Amino acid sequence: MNIVFMGTPVFAQIVFEVLCDKHNILAVVTQPDKPVGRKNIITPPPVKLAAVKNNITVMQPQVLDSAFGEAIKILCPDVIIVVAYGKILPRFVLDIAPCINLHASILPKYRGASPIQQMILSDDSDFGISIMQMSDGVDSGDILCIKKFARSNEDYPTLAQRLAKLGAQAICEVLEKFDTIQPYPQDEAQASYCKKITKADGLIDFDDAQYIYKKWLAFKEWPGLYLASGIKLFEISVAESNLITDTLDSAKSGEILNIKPCIIACKKGALLIGAMQSPSRKRMQADVFLRSRSLKIGDILQ
Repeated sequence: MNIVFMGTPVFAQIVFEVLCDKHNILAVVTQPDKPVGRKNIITPPPVKLAAVKNNITVMQPQVLDSAFGEAIKILCPDVIIVVAYGKILPRFVLDIAPCINLHASILPKYRGASPIQQMILSDDSDFGISIMQMSDGVDSGDILCIKKFARSNEDYPTLAQRLAKLGAQAICEVLEKFDTIQPYPQDEAQASYCKKITKADGLIDFDDAQYIYKKWLAFKEWPGLYLASGIKLFEISVAESNLITDTLDSAKSGEILNIKPCIIACKKGALLIGAMQSPSRKRMQADVFLRSRSLKIGDILQ
């Protein structure tokens, strides 16, 4: 098929590269280059880099206006594939050709900006992707295909890659059978939405160890986990019962139960923490960090 591909991050790049091997990509539409890091270095999105490598025309419109629509229409695509592009498509784009979207959740659950993180946080029994034919609503189009697998304890980067590969396979299957697939509507009564992740989502207190562990899996890539003091926490897991002292029931939230390995009490359970970092300082092994601050067993980490 002749395809216009719209996508931006690594998740979309994985799908794009699979499609490149099987179909004719007429052009790639991706977000404009943006400043990245403390030095604000202007950096192209991953999909752009992959398109350039494959000698495919790249379009990076600031706005999806009528001029953009005309540029796409001239290409005469058989289909427009949309994967984590980052903007809502206007009606005139949807009318150019069938627009097929890969969404990283089992719709209608977790419509919106952060479905992978929300799947992890919600501890669903199944993870998966949906392929839908796009409509005017947010992730509300008719379903073409759903694929899923049993939940695992994968972190966001690992799970995102797995879902992208699964989604690429599913899109290829949909394109092969597109003329015979019968789309079906989503159950609006079951719909839920997830918000865009912000820096504030990484803030924790030592409340529920299991939920903090889920947050670590979900936010490991960004924004990470940190305390109100600004201390960043890394390599987090739930402490096994044999590592927890008999004093856990009487321990205070944030109390240091052990130095090496570093075990911190929560209101519910306890956490094993591998590394810590003060603002504007180097990351350290957790035991080294605690000793550098003269913190000992029984002290409160805050």
